[in-house]
This record gives sequence, structure tokens and C-alpha cells, in this order.
Amino acid sequence: MTVLIGPSLEDAKELLAAAIRDKRLALLVGSCVVNYVGRAGSVLPEGERVVMLKPDGALLVHQKKKREPVNWNPPGCEASVRLGGKGLQLISKRKRPKEQLLILFKSLELAASFELVDREELHLVGSERDLITLVSNEPSLIEPGFRPLEREKLTKYGMVDLYGVDRDGNGVAIEFKRRRAELASASQLKRYVDELSKKLGKRVRGILVAPSITSSALKLLNENQLEYVRIRKPPTYTFERVVTRERGQKGISEF
Repeated sequence: MTVLIGPSLEDAKELLAAAIRDKRLALLVGSCVVNYVGRAGSVLPEGERVVMLKPDGALLVHQKKKREPVNWNPPGCEASVRLGGKGLQLISKRKRPKEQLLILFKSLELAASFELVDREELHLVGSERDLITLVSNEPSLIEPGFRPLEREKLTKYGMVDLYGVDRDGNGVAIEFKRRRAELASASQLKRYVDELSKKLGKRVRGILVAPSITSSALKLLNENQLEYVRIRKPPTYTFERVVTRERGQKGISEF
């Protein structure tokens, strides 16, 4: 573990470059401007923030309030760092879709890098059947107006865990996973939705419910307008809708 308190921008650059090279987690606290370029364009003016760069390429920018990052890039992105006349730039590039997140630090209060050892994966206590029962008894956990109609609905591709309708009368096919949802789970849900849409002759939404999801699975949901709901266990089950569809993109402004 390396921790620098009130580092110079040059020292922070060296620490960050080493963290990227050695695939260590990096944590930065300081005053920065955040510029996003991709399907949309945005600029977050200067302010003090917490920035976390993970070994898998995920980049998160947090403000002092709220749980979710104000800006982020997913795992699989490529990070680089450079020092210029305007400050220290941390750049994260995503190839598909083409996106770029640029963070310009004017000053830093803390720079740190860590070698984290964590081979465990989150899984929920209780079976998928328990989750189906929970939602059947409290359908508003999925969304207001959802009405369950059938458990283990048969299709030629297998059993849909829970089928129902939303407040607008659209069909809703829900697939539950106790562990991280992977690409196979998203593909399975897509097959269910495609078949039920044709068979029933109406729109059928697909919702994947899991404690976490891989980037490839989330991408497939996004491409097919399917939905992901994150479920958290302790201290009680909570369901959190995660936006999968991304907004369109505009041009970029340089620092």
C-alpha cells in the first residue's frame, strides 16, 4: 500500500502510472474537472471529489453526497495519465461504444494505491425459489403496478421464473439469479422474451434480477432493451433498478 498526503501533481502522476501498470487499485481525492465524451457530452465543473480507478479498468467519480458515482466508465476500459500545464490528467477510454472520460486534477489532498486480494463473489442467502416467492408476495419490489400471473411459465427454451403484467398491460418476464448474472443469463432472458412476444402477440418486457452483473451481460440487455434490477440482501432485501439504456452522444471540449 502506498499513501501520499497532499502530494505534488508529479508525485501523484508517478503513483498513478505505477498503479495502472501493476493493476493496483488507485484512490485520488482532490479538486478536479470531469469531461465525458461519447454518445453524449458533459462537463462537470471544478470541485473536490473522490476518484477510484480499479484494476479491471472501471473508473468511478464520487461527490460528497449520494451513493452512485456522478460519472464512471465500466470495466474493460484503458486508463492513462499525463501531466501538462493545466494539471494532472487521468484519461479512461472505452472502445465499444467509443467513450472517453477525462479528469483534470488542479490539486490533490490524497493519492493512494493498494493491492487488494479478494477472490470472493457476492451471493444471496436463500434460493431463487425464495426470491420468486418474495416478489410474488410483494410485487411492488419490482415496480409499482406489477402483477404476477404465473410462476415457472413454460417456453420452448425453458421455464420463465415469474411472468406477469405491468400497469400498462405489457407482459413481464422475470429471471432471478442468486449470484452474479453472466452473459448466458441475459441470452436466456432474451430468448424467453422473443418467444413470448410472438406467442402472445404483444409487447413483453424482460427483467433480470441479480445481486451483480457482468459487463457483457449488461451490454446485451442494453442492446435488446431488456432491464436489470439489482437485489441487495442485508439487512433486508431491497431491489434497485439500474438503467441499462445509454443516452446519445455529442461532441467534446478539451481541457
